[in-house]
Amino acid sequence: MMRPFIDSKADQDKKLFIGGLSPKTDENSLKNYYGQWGEIIDVVVMKDPRSQKSRGFGFVTYKDSSSVDAAQNNRPHTVDGKEVDTKRAMPREETSPEVHAAVKKIFVGALKKDVTNEDLSDYFSQFGTVTDAQIVIAKDTNTSRGFAFVTFDDTDAVDKVILARPHTIKDSKADVRKALSREEMNKMRSKPAPMRADYNGGGWHDNANGGFQPQSWEQGYSQPYAHQQPYAYNGGGYGYGGYDGGCPAGGWPNASDGFGNYQQQGYGGGPMRATPATAQYPRPAPYSGNGWQQR
Repeated sequence: MMRPFIDSKADQDKKLFIGGLSPKTDENSLKNYYGQWGEIIDVVVMKDPRSQKSRGFGFVTYKDSSSVDAAQNNRPHTVDGKEVDTKRAMPREETSPEVHAAVKKIFVGALKKDVTNEDLSDYFSQFGTVTDAQIVIAKDTNTSRGFAFVTFDDTDAVDKVILARPHTIKDSKADVRKALSREEMNKMRSKPAPMRADYNGGGWHDNANGGFQPQSWEQGYSQPYAHQQPYAYNGGGYGYGGYDGGCPAGGWPNASDGFGNYQQQGYGGGPMRATPATAQYPRPAPYSGNGWQQR
């Protein structure tokens, strides 16, 4: 088992999460299989601290990030006779509930009003094939509400986008997150919340007692899914209401701080705020179902 010191931030785009492992798969199996796409500098299969049995998932760290691209471009993978689920590993600092979900759509907020669908498509195409880019606009004014949805042809492109944050579009910092429908959010909430395990350079450890607590590999290695907050845009099944007033000229102030976690609200009418109004983001009356549209 290789355990060099790894700077989690610097090497994050070189890490691959592998879930759904066979009970017989060990580190040598992962190294032998995933080594075909590049030099591996670290590999670990997560084990129960008491039984020492595999918990069904592990991580591979390559020397170069291009090896992760190559591995992901050759999905699906079968290790020891079992098809596994591979994803780009997300940093432990990521605490938003949606970050580990496998989706093809992203939410893009804090946009300047002059950003177009073409601008979004051009920008995000560097991460993968964009199949749709739609800015949400107010029907009565035909102006941008300052947020949009971009869809890719592959979930891996979305993970690349998340790992590349922050994003600047037309000289303004954008708020970019995975977009989950009500159905997808309910599915996430129905799973048991995992305990957090950190990678600490020399190995993995549980924050509390130096071991690992049981968790579902599907949810990976994230923190428990806590309640979600700020914005709720109800149109089209996604909830992001913090953009109900449209985007100020020059972009949203303090965009990186002002748009934290979000609350998914499901399908329904137009944008409405999920948190109390503030001086920075005043609360207008909720919009009716045809008070918004995508362009």
